[in-house]
Amino acid sequence: MNNNRISALEIRREAHRAFRKDIKGNISLNVVPILLRFLAVYFGTKIYTTWMANLNVNLADPSQASQRLSEISASMANDPSSANQFMLTLTPETSVVVYAFMFFFIMVCVGVSYTLIDKLRNPDYQINALKGSLQAFSGRYFFPLLFITALFGLFLEAGLMLYIIPGIWFLMIFSQAFFIFKDDVADQNKWTLRMAFSSFSRSSVLMRGYKWAYFSLCLEFFFWEILNALTHELLSIWLQPYEQLTMAIFYQRVLENNRKK
Repeated sequence: MNNNRISALEIRREAHRAFRKDIKGNISLNVVPILLRFLAVYFGTKIYTTWMANLNVNLADPSQASQRLSEISASMANDPSSANQFMLTLTPETSVVVYAFMFFFIMVCVGVSYTLIDKLRNPDYQINALKGSLQAFSGRYFFPLLFITALFGLFLEAGLMLYIIPGIWFLMIFSQAFFIFKDDVADQNKWTLRMAFSSFSRSSVLMRGYKWAYFSLCLEFFFWEILNALTHELLSIWLQPYEQLTMAIFYQRVLENNRKK
């Protein structure tokens, strides 16, 4: 890599090397998010089967299911306003549980990322897998990360509603906000909401010139996640640590490049 560019291929190779160097440690650090992935599949399947049952679709009978889904499609084509009665709807209680689950998963992944950054910067850093994965819930990070997560989700959801492309753009330019906030807290030994706000603007500046490399990595993850879904999340035992390592290494390399400049 030169001082002006970061190769997505080189980031992938470095992530693979780091994973192979300590397979047991990397998997151990990601045990909690891996288990959460399995739980998500389990309860997601429950919600899906309940939805299909409410639509009188018998998933155990492929011919009946196909016929019923064809009837629903025809009904929606003839009367678009009828689509609402076939849409998946969640009770308020279920919606709260889903959002709480997503928040918990994101916070755990942030904790894992912070631990990986510390390890990348200090090879002698001793990792406590459980403590490392849950460090985002400490008083040092919890409340500002709650705010950053909510704001990031708001930007992403708003962007995705505007024909997908703006959502992808927001994802790229604000992707480093969590990492930047960690370094700001380390530098100042405290946190403020102003720091949480500024992490977004600083992320957009940091990502100048690196959006294509980041997009390439995300595109690879997208196809891996499709394959992972076909394995009912079994592949996540490798994929989750690999994704976490890749993003941590990407941030560190971008930061180093900007310091060189």
